[in-house]
Amino acid sequence: MDKLRIDIVSDVVCPWCVIGFINLQKAMSELSAEVKFEINWKPYELHPEIPENGYDKKLYMQQKFGDFSGKVSPYKQIEQIGKTLGFDFNFSKAERIPNTFNAHRLLWKAKEMGLQTELSEALFKCYFTEGKDIGSKEILLEVAVEVGMDLDTIKLFLDSKEGGQETADEEMNFIEKSIGAVPTYFINEKYIIQGGQEPETFVSFLNKILIKEKENATTR
Repeated sequence: MDKLRIDIVSDVVCPWCVIGFINLQKAMSELSAEVKFEINWKPYELHPEIPENGYDKKLYMQQKFGDFSGKVSPYKQIEQIGKTLGFDFNFSKAERIPNTFNAHRLLWKAKEMGLQTELSEALFKCYFTEGKDIGSKEILLEVAVEVGMDLDTIKLFLDSKEGGQETADEEMNFIEKSIGAVPTYFINEKYIIQGGQEPETFVSFLNKILIKEKENATTR
């Protein structure tokens, strides 16, 4: 069976990262008989300027989009796409824009437990569907336990600085690669695709990579 490593550079407050991953899952399911996938989640902060305790969302939206009372929400299209994919975006629920560094640090820890994808999906739901503050250590602890991580271990972890430097270094690595938008997918650490692509686009792209990798293997 062929193998592909996919490093997903994303932020847990990025709606297109949710859409992209749902579509990527469909593509992987279609190719599952032929390809074994290794998925890794990599950190990227869309709002690194947000303070550790978060920022008032209503004020942030006014500063970014101006007064759009009476206008169509800038997220209406995303909400509609979410419905077609079975994901419930509730943009009006969250009251604060969170700082996501600790969420990324927790994802770094989840890697050693084989729970990165489960945690990413749970964080997406926690923020976008339930409107919870995923910058809060208490909320992060709840989500971690929900996906099977040990309560005492993660409580100690969140109260420490473990994984902080590693997470910051990983994030800087992608900034240095001029990644300016997420989601970005690195396949086998050398091929790149960006955005919330359709499943068919992912399938076509991954098939081309498989052909290219086989050609490279025969010429070695």
